[in-house]
Amino acid sequence: MLIMREQRIHLRVSQDEYDLIRQKMAQSGCVNMSAYLRKMAIDGLIVKLDMSEMKEILRLLQYNGNNINQIAKRLNEGKSIYALDIADIKNKQAEYLQKNKTRNIHPTKIRIASHNG
Repeated sequence: MLIMREQRIHLRVSQDEYDLIRQKMAQSGCVNMSAYLRKMAIDGLIVKLDMSEMKEILRLLQYNGNNINQIAKRLNEGKSIYALDIADIKNKQAEYLQKNKTRNIHPTKIRIASHNG
């Protein structure tokens, strides 16, 4: 749904203040100055989720899923599966579990940008 924003707010800042606003905006991951200032003025904070570790886990799970699907297809066609296929899946599963243990991964890491910095 498109929100019509008809009111304008004009704001003057010093160069140092402008640089600080840009720096905090970059830290938040926001690329639109109006959206950043509106969000900070209304809510006082921006929540940015760091999903990089989750993307790696998803990649490993997709890799395993693809291998399992290929094995299931072979079995459904009456063909054999190979010990190497099973070993590959076990290795990727072990890699996935090891990454979870060593990184102490939580579903998300949250970084909050507040008025106080």
